[in-house]
Amino acid sequence: MKRRLASLVAIAAVITGGALVVGGGKTDAAVGGPTCNVPGDYATIQAAVNDAGCSTVKVAQGTYNENVVIARSVTVKGAKAGSDVNHRSAASTHESTVKGVSDTPAFTVNAANVTIDGFSVTNPSHGIGITVKTAGNNAVIKNNIVDGIGNPYPDTTVGVYLELGPDNVKVTDNKINNLQSVKSAQGILVGDSTSTNPSTGIVLDDNSISNITSTKGAYGIQLNNGANVALPSRGYTTAKITNNDIANLNGSWAHAIGLEGDTPNVVVKYNTVSNLTAAGADKTAVWFESNQFFFTADVHRNNLAVGSSAFGIAVEPNLAAKFSTLSADGTCNYWGAKSGPSAAGNGSGSHVSAGVDYKPWLKSANLHSQCSDDRDHHDYNDHNHGHGWDDKDRGHFWDD
Repeated sequence: MKRRLASLVAIAAVITGGALVVGGGKTDAAVGGPTCNVPGDYATIQAAVNDAGCSTVKVAQGTYNENVVIARSVTVKGAKAGSDVNHRSAASTHESTVKGVSDTPAFTVNAANVTIDGFSVTNPSHGIGITVKTAGNNAVIKNNIVDGIGNPYPDTTVGVYLELGPDNVKVTDNKINNLQSVKSAQGILVGDSTSTNPSTGIVLDDNSISNITSTKGAYGIQLNNGANVALPSRGYTTAKITNNDIANLNGSWAHAIGLEGDTPNVVVKYNTVSNLTAAGADKTAVWFESNQFFFTADVHRNNLAVGSSAFGIAVEPNLAAKFSTLSADGTCNYWGAKSGPSAAGNGSGSHVSAGVDYKPWLKSANLHSQCSDDRDHHDYNDHNHGHGWDDKDRGHFWDD
């Protein structure tokens, strides 16, 4: 009788897809999902994400020497999922550390609705930490430490790369540190310059980006989607860039936030930039280039105290001259001096270029303080600044 009962139970388990029902309760088998554990149920992260039954993959602390390709919707959680990166150390024994072993990204997202949360990611001697490809719409990259990419690498290095037009991607609450390359290095890149596919609804929020070193361009964040494509086929980016801390960039040129392709109605707010080092004079906190929509930008309440030899906001001179009656809205920023910006301004703070409306400005590094006449009360100036519309109808892709 006992032998027959065991057989019946085994058959029932097969029929219910591995879910054994005993006494009215249900216990999901870990292998096959919906929650799968690495290394408890699967030896590698790749094996777990390959199993379509795993809707959530939980990865225990430890080091995983692999390059993970995610080709379906799934949530992948490291041991520090949901944990503030500011209280963590890269590749510590408490982290789930993915260490790339080949010349591909440590993580590649090639499907919609993927979340990567709570990992340490490193890819020494290789070029990219995390790539979100065109198919990766609605990806969420959060609470990760991306550290030690390149160090050095003979080509471009990128911490987090949104490649060729994924939409509605959120890159939030990450620490991106220690990138080194021979060609340009970017903490976060939304691109690339040959793209004909727009990348819309991008959110880059509350990331710490530091120690980016290159013999060419050193970037905290670069948006260059479609920059080298002729109209009308050119890709573009719509984005909110907020609450990021960008520091210690060192290259032939250093751009903390490079808006170097079309970025209609981009929002750049509450970011702090410091310590830009360049071989020449080209060091800028917020830089516009190859961007015919520069005059639709809202660049407010940022700490742009990068010194009196660097630019807080600059528009590439040919671009500013071509659209000489238009200006980027760069009001209510802190320039490192109560007197405001220098160069095109009359103050002693960081430089400002032609093509930027910078009055009024913040008098201190308190980014929530009142801005002179508080003209940014509605997140914009009350003047049109040559945009061709008033504040009620600015053509934004989203509400602020």
